[in-house]
Formats: sequence, structure tokens, C-alpha cells
Amino acid sequence: MRLATWCIGGITSKLRYLCHWLDSRKPDVVALQKTFAATDRFPIEALREAGYESAAHARDGEFRNGWGVAVLIRKTLPKPQVLQVGLPGQRDPGARFVTVAVGDLEFSSIYAVYGNPAANGFEGAMERKIAWMEQLQEHVGKRSNLSGGCVLAGDFNVVSDGPALPRTLNYTSRERHALDAVLGLGLVDLYRHRHPDIGTGFNYGFDIHKPVTGRLHRIVGTTLVADQMRRAWVDLEYRKAVEELQGCKWPQSAPVIVDLSCASI
Repeated sequence: MRLATWCIGGITSKLRYLCHWLDSRKPDVVALQKTFAATDRFPIEALREAGYESAAHARDGEFRNGWGVAVLIRKTLPKPQVLQVGLPGQRDPGARFVTVAVGDLEFSSIYAVYGNPAANGFEGAMERKIAWMEQLQEHVGKRSNLSGGCVLAGDFNVVSDGPALPRTLNYTSRERHALDAVLGLGLVDLYRHRHPDIGTGFNYGFDIHKPVTGRLHRIVGTTLVADQMRRAWVDLEYRKAVEELQGCKWPQSAPVIVDLSCASI
């Protein structure tokens, strides 16, 4: 089984690129963030033709339709069941969370709050972010199947490695502690588990000559999932132009992929 997450940055403008990647890499379950697509504009049929069912969440009329998250599921897998759309009690605006069940696998796409310090100030942005992470922790702790196959995938907006920077969002100790509290429920950061020596070589996929990490993008799973992990990697081939797709836009981030040794969870 192949799991992936990708902060796509506009599914409509990147659809040809996304479908090329789906055909090339053949992931089984994919978390997408920043789809920027209104409910009636999400390309369900185009993705179905590419071999995938989809579950999408948008907040129509909000800024970029609430950012937007989605899960794509290969049609050869059991029919997905949508378990949760949005975090219960979420106070921060935005479409940032969706969970589906695919057989015995519970899979969520996440786009964590950044907080926008330009509009809310540093402290206001921090409070929004921490409140959302605490809601995520509460929801996962109460609702998720932490003894079985559970995966959270997406952009967590926290950089865990390197020195903490007390006045720089994504790099503070407080944000790291909030993420650690989620992981402390019994979840493993799969890419970092496979690559424990990644250090501080962040490059987000921009410079192919430097070590690559998933940086803000993570696939975290229960012990059951971690025990099945065979490989975890950043797909830099899809962080640049593809020869067959002349003139096609590509996302700023590269997909993060986790390969499991089992065919299903």
C-alpha cells in the first residue's frame, strides 16, 4: 500500500500535473491540502476517470474557499466512508480537516492553522494555532482508532528540527510541544522515523543538491502502520517541470510518500 500527502496549491490549475503523478506513482490513498476549490468546482469526475474516488472539504465563500482539503482513494480499494468533515468545535475558519475510512484504515487530510501574524499579530496568530492543535489532539484522542490503522497526513505547519525560534511561527517550542502532544497519543512521524538523521537540512524540495526533508509535511500513523513501513521518501521528480507536460504548473511542495509492505490495513 502506498500513502501520500501533497500540498497541491490549487487543484484546478494543477489537475493535469496531479493526474500525471497519480498515473506514474499509483498511490493508494492521498491527502491533499490547499485545494482552493469550491464544492461545486472540485474535479470529482476527472479524478474518477484517473482511477480515484475523492472526499473533499471546502468552506465556500471563505478566502480561497477555506483553503480546502481532500482525500483521494484508488477505486480498486474498498469504497471510502466519510467519517468527519472539519474538527468538532473548530473556532478558526477554514476547511482544514477531513477523515475517511478505507476498509480498516482511518485516513485524515490536515492543513493546520498558520495564524496569519500580519493580520492577527504574533500572539494572536500563536493562540489561533495552538487552539486548533489542541482541538486536533482532543478529537484524535477521543474519536480515532489509535489501536488500529490510523493515519494523519498533511501540512502541520510545525518545523520540529533545529533550534527553536521564539518569535518565528512554525519554529517555536510551544508549537513543537503542541505537535508532540498529538504524537503522544500513540502516533509515529513515519518519514522522520525512517530518516532519524535528517538534521536541519530543510530545503522544501527547492534545491536538489541538498538533503531533503518533508519539512512541514508529515504522514503520522499508529504503531500498526509504522510496523508495516517499508520506505518513506520525498518525490522530488514532481517538484519541477515534467517533460510530457509542457507549460503545466507544478506545486511549490513535493509529495511525501510512505510505502507499506501490506496490501491493506
